[in-house]
Amino acid sequence: MTTEPDGGEQAFVGTPFVAQGEAVPGVPSLPPGPFRRIVVANLFGSMAFWSFYGTVFWEASNRFGADQADMAVLGVALSVPFILGSLIQGLVVDRWSPKWLLVIGYLALFAAIPAAWVAASLPWLWASTFLIGGAFATIEPSRSALTGLLVPEDRLVAANGAIATAFQAAIVIGSLGGGWLIDAFGADVAYGFSASSALVPIAVLIGLPDVRQHGERPSMSLGDLRHGAAAAWRHPQLRILLVLTSVSWTLISVFFILEPLFVKDTLGREDAALLYLWAAHGVGAFAGAVWVTRARGLSGREAALVCIGVVLVGAGIFVYTAVGSYPIALAASALSGVGFALFFPPLLALIQRVISEDQRGRVTSVFVALQESAGLASSLAILGLGTIVVVGPTLVASGVVIAVLGAAGLRAEARASREVTAADDPSAP
Repeated sequence: MTTEPDGGEQAFVGTPFVAQGEAVPGVPSLPPGPFRRIVVANLFGSMAFWSFYGTVFWEASNRFGADQADMAVLGVALSVPFILGSLIQGLVVDRWSPKWLLVIGYLALFAAIPAAWVAASLPWLWASTFLIGGAFATIEPSRSALTGLLVPEDRLVAANGAIATAFQAAIVIGSLGGGWLIDAFGADVAYGFSASSALVPIAVLIGLPDVRQHGERPSMSLGDLRHGAAAAWRHPQLRILLVLTSVSWTLISVFFILEPLFVKDTLGREDAALLYLWAAHGVGAFAGAVWVTRARGLSGREAALVCIGVVLVGAGIFVYTAVGSYPIALAASALSGVGFALFFPPLLALIQRVISEDQRGRVTSVFVALQESAGLASSLAILGLGTIVVVGPTLVASGVVIAVLGAAGLRAEARASREVTAADDPSAP
């Protein structure tokens, strides 16, 4: 098996540009067996998160009167533990049990909700969000590593599409359910729904096989993160996506931080409209994720799908914020949702396909940490500028830049793909 890379040693497995676009005949849309437990756990865990997070945002902007700086603190509270935790867990998951780390992550998710449930002021919401960030820092690298161990290589795009389908369905169910519960019964009942949903993944994952990666498991060190970053940077497509996703996520984070204020002040909605907009996002993302799961011949095209997803996200944000109409915002939110469905599953599939199994956790963690670091930078910038930030124009400009970045990434990815294909096969056109 491949061991720790050093110097010029490559951490890639397979040849990412061979047989691009080949369909795999007669393959079921969802890999059977234990992997389905991961999908179910992701559905209920994500339902818990989205109903929780939407309720936190609603309480922050409507109950506690949060301004730009206060919303930025919420972003910081989520990003800091997510960044640090992802880096640490990415190292741990390559040496221990992805299954049990996943269970621990969902236990932490459940334990984080009561702090918001009893909140009497904004700091309680910040504390609960901080704990949620730590929980998902454990969940994300563990789930990615476990997927790579349970699913055959030629089904990784479909498998990650299935996980994304569950995640996006959870946005719809969690956001619609949370919004309806807030309007009908108040925030306390919405938090109760989140807590009960968070218990399901724990029960589902207990019966999952405890599969672990092969290869050497040397003592943990910061050098492992350097190796993970180097492995990603040496791969031409991952290098492009590393830059693209980090920069675009900076502006996507600006949108998410300021969106509640835009809904309240520009769209003039103080009810649970934010959660319904998130549900519309989930509908579009669900449709996109279903397509990714069902489509064939996507192996070798993962990077292009990510770039197209970034373009759609930017276009959706632009239309959402430029028009300033609630019905149009619902449709635009669905469009950006389709983009998100093309954003993450192909990226994870590419990592799982071209990176050796003993390094997938740390490489995934590098991507997650860089993206969240970009989000943290956005939060800190908004926190420092405070009310100087003009919400509407900032979000419109962000949408335009994100779409342009995605288009530029698509061109760069196509060029890199042609160059590597020509190097591997001189007779290729």
